[in-house]
Amino acid sequence: MIVVASVVSAVACFLILPPRVRHRPSPRLSHRRRMNLGEPRTIRLVSAACGATFAFVWGGWMGVVLGLALALGSPIVIGRLESRSARARREALESQAAVCADLLASCLLSGAPLALAARAVGEAVGAPAAERLKALVGALELGSDPVVAWHAFGADPALEPIARAAARAVQTGAPLASLLVGTADDLRRAERSRGEAAARAAGVRAVGPLAACFLPSFILLGVVPVVASMAAPLLGSWS
Repeated sequence: MIVVASVVSAVACFLILPPRVRHRPSPRLSHRRRMNLGEPRTIRLVSAACGATFAFVWGGWMGVVLGLALALGSPIVIGRLESRSARARREALESQAAVCADLLASCLLSGAPLALAARAVGEAVGAPAAERLKALVGALELGSDPVVAWHAFGADPALEPIARAAARAVQTGAPLASLLVGTADDLRRAERSRGEAAARAAGVRAVGPLAACFLPSFILLGVVPVVASMAAPLLGSWS
C-alpha cells in the first residue's frame, strides 16, 4: 500500500514539474503546459488527490492526518522550489549587479543621459541584466514616473539595491552617480560574502560522504568487537 501511495506521489510530481526539454517546443504547446501544469490551482488539485490517495491507502486516523498534511504541505513546498533556469538567472544577475552599478555611474559621470547610459550598459553586460535595462529605458522614454520605472527594474532581488539608490536619488535630488558608486561597493561585498559562504558550505558537504563511509566502518571494526568481547563472558555465565 505504501508503495502505491509513493508511486501516485511520484506521478503527481512528474506532472507538476515539467521535464527539461532538449528540443525547441512549439510556442503553443509550451504556453499550454505552463498555463495548465504550472499554475497554483493545478498544483493544489494534484496535491489534494495525492493526499486523498495516501489517506485511503494507509487507512485509519494516521492515514487521514498524513494525507491532510500531504495535501496542504505539498503546494507550499513545490511553490518554494527553484528551477535550474531560475537559479542560473538569479546567479547571473547577482554577478552582473555590481558591474551594472559601476558602469552606470561611469556613464553618468561622463555626462551621458540616464536613458543613453542604461542602454549602453545593457549592451555591454548582456543578458539577463540587459533585459531589465531595456525595459527601464523603454519606460523612461515613454514618460513613465522614474520612481515607478526603477521600482520595476528592481523586481529582481539582485537589482533591488540599484533601483533603491536610483529612487532615492529621484526623490531627494542627490547625484545618482555617487550613490551608484557606493551601491556597487556594497554589491561587491555581498557577492564576496556569498562566495565565502558557498566555499564553507562546500567544505561541510565534502565531509558528509567521508563521515558516511568512516563512521559505519569504525563502529563495525572498532566498537562492535569490543562490545562483543565484553558481552561474551556475561552471556556465557547467564547460560
